Amino acid sequence: MAISMKNSFKISLFVMLSMLAFMFGKANEGQELFSKMCAPCHSIGKGKLLGPDLKDITEKRAQDWLIPYIQSSQTLIKNGDPDAIASYKEFNNLVMPDQPLDDRQVKAILKYIDETGAGSTGVDDQEPVVDYLANATKEHVADGRLLFTGNKRLVNDGASCISCHHVKDDLAFSHGTLAKELTETYGLMGGAGMSAILQNPPFPTMSETYSKNSLTEEEVFAITAYLKSVNDQRANQNPTDFGYIFTLFGIIVFLLILVAIASLFFRRKKKSVNYEILSRQSSITN
Repeated sequence: MAISMKNSFKISLFVMLSMLAFMFGKANEGQELFSKMCAPCHSIGKGKLLGPDLKDITEKRAQDWLIPYIQSSQTLIKNGDPDAIASYKEFNNLVMPDQPLDDRQVKAILKYIDETGAGSTGVDDQEPVVDYLANATKEHVADGRLLFTGNKRLVNDGASCISCHHVKDDLAFSHGTLAKELTETYGLMGGAGMSAILQNPPFPTMSETYSKNSLTEEEVFAITAYLKSVNDQRANQNPTDFGYIFTLFGIIVFLLILVAIASLFFRRKKKSVNYEILSRQSSITN
């Protein structure tokens, strides 16, 4: 009987701990999702970053509107939703990436925003925002250029930025064309927004690329400093478009190859190897 009661106590304790763990996990789900999906572009009560401050967002917008907007803002924009279009234009037509979240997960995020916002006293009571690049130097900019262009390997072996992006910089020889041109990105996002994107990419392709090869804090700082320099110096840059040069060079090489082939073609042996022998034998026979 004692053994049975002991086992019963263990089972009850296990069930209670499991329920607590489940409830704690649910409580933290909104925070985890917000940190991963939203924090790179939004704050709660600390002012605008790349996107709007989300404090009191559930009082400004109905939940039935927020859920589909968070899941796919572009769908609402394409369908002509006036509020979605207005928000899109307000933030320089920057695309908010679609989020792979179901309704329950979005509600968890909104609940976390409400709870966190309730403890925030507002932007006016926040400490002054410190310039992220206040201590940046020319060495940081130079290091950022090396990291961006791939001339310096990233610590965690991630892909260099120039694999997909390009900037207006005379010292950047080549560039990628698979993703957005970044010359004026810093001007739109600022240091906080730019560094947030690099630290925790919200865009699906970028997020997948760096999921196991994240940038270090030093790399984020250097690349952000470089992109600020690119933005500030863009009017003085006149990078050469090597595409035309390579195209012209390719055409010239192609023509030279054609000339070489034509020269060899006219010098080719036009008759069979034994033609002369056969001709002599035929003349003797005749």
